[in-house]
Amino acid sequence: MRIGLLQTQVPFVTGGAERHSANLRAALREHGHEVAEITLPFKWYPSETLVDSVLAARLTDLSETEGVPTDLTIGLRFPAYLARHPNKVFWIIHQFRQAYDQWDTGVSELLEDPEGEAIRHLVRAEDRMAFAETAHPVYANSVTVAQRLQTYLGQKATPLYHPPPKAGLLSQGPFGDYLFAPGRLNPSKRPELLLQALARTAPPLRLVIAGVAGNPGYLERLKTMADDLGVAGRVEWLGGIDDDTMRMTYANARAVVFVPQDEDYGYITLEAMLSGKPVITTEDAGGPLEFVTNRTHGLVCAPSPAALATSFETVMQDKRLAERMGAAGHEKYHKLNISWDHVVETLTGQSRPRDALRPGQATRRHENHSRTAKTSSLQDEVVATLRRAIAPSAPARVSLPFRSISDVFAAYDFETLPPAPDGGQTVTIDPGIEDYLGTHWTRFLTTLDLVADLAPGSVLNIGTYPPLAFEAMVVNAFPDVDLQGLCLGPHIYSQHVRGRDSRFPDFDIRLDAANIERDSLPYASESFDLVMGMEIFEHLVTDPYFFLSEACRVLRPGGHLLLSTPNVASHRGVWKTLNGQAPYSFGLFVPSDGAYGRHNREYAPREVERLAAAAGFEARVLKTVDVYDDRIDPGTAELLHGRGDDLTLRGETIFFVGKKTGAPRGVPEGFYHGDPERMSGALRVASHEERTGLVRVEVTNSSRRWWPVRERHATCLLAEWADPDGILRHTNILLPLEDALGPGDSHTVTLRLDAAGTGKTKPRGTLWLELFQKGVGRLSGTGRANGITLPCSEDAFVRLVRRST
Repeated sequence: MRIGLLQTQVPFVTGGAERHSANLRAALREHGHEVAEITLPFKWYPSETLVDSVLAARLTDLSETEGVPTDLTIGLRFPAYLARHPNKVFWIIHQFRQAYDQWDTGVSELLEDPEGEAIRHLVRAEDRMAFAETAHPVYANSVTVAQRLQTYLGQKATPLYHPPPKAGLLSQGPFGDYLFAPGRLNPSKRPELLLQALARTAPPLRLVIAGVAGNPGYLERLKTMADDLGVAGRVEWLGGIDDDTMRMTYANARAVVFVPQDEDYGYITLEAMLSGKPVITTEDAGGPLEFVTNRTHGLVCAPSPAALATSFETVMQDKRLAERMGAAGHEKYHKLNISWDHVVETLTGQSRPRDALRPGQATRRHENHSRTAKTSSLQDEVVATLRRAIAPSAPARVSLPFRSISDVFAAYDFETLPPAPDGGQTVTIDPGIEDYLGTHWTRFLTTLDLVADLAPGSVLNIGTYPPLAFEAMVVNAFPDVDLQGLCLGPHIYSQHVRGRDSRFPDFDIRLDAANIERDSLPYASESFDLVMGMEIFEHLVTDPYFFLSEACRVLRPGGHLLLSTPNVASHRGVWKTLNGQAPYSFGLFVPSDGAYGRHNREYAPREVERLAAAAGFEARVLKTVDVYDDRIDPGTAELLHGRGDDLTLRGETIFFVGKKTGAPRGVPEGFYHGDPERMSGALRVASHEERTGLVRVEVTNSSRRWWPVRERHATCLLAEWADPDGILRHTNILLPLEDALGPGDSHTVTLRLDAAGTGKTKPRGTLWLELFQKGVGRLSGTGRANGITLPCSEDAFVRLVRRST
């Protein structure tokens, strides 16, 4: 068909409406139609000019051009859609809102015009007449626009959604450390509200704003406002951006902020959903609310700085919630059938007319379609194959009285305070914790299924912390299990957890405390049937093998170790690497929790298996599961499948079950610099004769391996000297031990320092002594060895070193 698009053009302004028309034109041409955009220049002030524009549109006859009929016109914007044509269909993306809702809200410029009332009546009358003349249904680009037509004109309209202009370019990425606010900068988008909200948050929360202001002076006023509010250093103004910058900025944001007032549609909402990001919006935003449900696809709040600031902080403090909402939005978009094919077929009443294309064009498009279809079919198949390989058990085999983490919190009172004496409300747990644990629900169920297969009598869960929701699940799934816990310190914790009614048994639990890379576990050997370490392996900093060895020690013969930890080689990790991102599942620093707050080392599945085997465990289960997110990039799936990879090891979380079959046999190659098994020892000043300056230092091997004195990784003493001001002057001097030292053995080293009466006129410095592994470093780095200091002059230090080397 020959189709004309009736579009209004405000000179020198390009925005969503212009991109919308261009994309509709391209989609119609893709379907084989001949299309022209017919634009009417539009200026709405003064009122006489607006009337002229209406009259110009009404007088324009578009039924034919040079004797060739125009088959169909599609009316998009006022007043261009008033042009005359016998076969016109309306798809309204913009009415003249100053005559409608903006009049009611007091922001219409017509309110300041003496002729404003008359203009308002004229616009409404023209719209009613135009819509009455069409034989087709009237379509709107959103529910918001459809409701406005119904409210003000009594005109029924059907919402017809369309993709945003750059839909094909957008991609998903990691959840970064900034909020992204794209879009044209004008008062209706309320950028002032964003700045006011940002001012109510604490650093380092930051906002990235992309968009061009129609009035340069308006942008300068915004920047001045940011400076006055004290947030200029936390706002990045990108201005107009290219497609690649747009894609990357969407993909790497934590969330997208879009707070217009009664927006007609809002491409930004859809672009955020396609990028897998949650949307922060307001209760009066209009179009975005058609797609965003609060705490499902994003956060919806009151249009106030305080409420918006709370939403900002919520997504920045709860990454898992942001990820979950982003995934839900991405899924919803694809369920809504938002496509140009659907739009074109609805407006024209025709499916793609391939036989109307030129023969060569039809052939090329058929070949391209066939090629695309084959690629799409192959990718769909490999995605399905990968998903089956890494899917969690469905349904879970363990029987529980809970269907979600919310049910667990409803069943148990995890607070430690006693019930209020007046029967008042119990203090509630921070809802953010419940949301966080909710993201782990599938991992909890997967873990319990593995525990059920092992049927243990006694269980030690290492790395657990209050609130003890997972422990409540264990108690209900395995009521006869003796459950103990260990936290990573520094304090022992004990709690009596109360069920809220008789269906849920109370339980007592004690969490002992230890640094599992440094301290022996506070239990006798062969005490447990099962040791669990869920999501702690990746936090270890210095010596995961030490932890595994201790787990082996406290397990009974034939007992089991159960670990879960992120898979750095997952399909998502591969996607991140190929897209220039670090493959870690969680790469943020967490200063509040010190060195153990972040993921210090994530593992590939076979690495976990090798470390555990060296510590005395034979693998019984090694699998990976997507427990947090089931999104799979088709291209990555095709790559992994084409390589012939074991797809069962490409899920996001590793689950390992190992059976204790022997004693630890030493660290495997490729994991350590040096030999950590020998890095435990102690130094103690056994005696110090002031008169002669003779010092005896007791050296103890606290490790489970012999200390060699001449071989690779020999143990020796590191001697350093600082002057009286504490400034280090002599360093990296190694003093050998005389004999090899067995596990648990001690040896005395004799040093002669300053005798009484020497160096009285000169202040002494300090001798620092530490245990050292040659070619590696200080043993104290493991936390399993100490150093000592002794008063010593520089002359005595030099004599000591020369006698010992």
